[in-house]
Amino acid sequence: MRKRRILAPLAALATVGAALVVGAAPAQADPPGGTLRGVYYSYDFCRSYGFTGAAEGRWDWWYCEQSYAPQSAQWFLWTFDYS
Repeated sequence: MRKRRILAPLAALATVGAALVVGAAPAQADPPGGTLRGVYYSYDFCRSYGFTGAAEGRWDWWYCEQSYAPQSAQWFLWTFDYS
């Protein structure tokens, strides 16, 4: 009887924990159709690389997204191909 009282809560906890792990999603996913091309510490460099790539036909559209991590100015270059 005592063993059953210990095992029942453990089984319930394991079931809830498994449900949380299976339902977890990534914190940051690629935008639909987008590709992360690089992470830069300078907005100007991110913008320059994005513009140059579009002008040379490597991708159709791009944008630079700033991270909001404390004490970390990083820019993510996202590119999109529509062809």
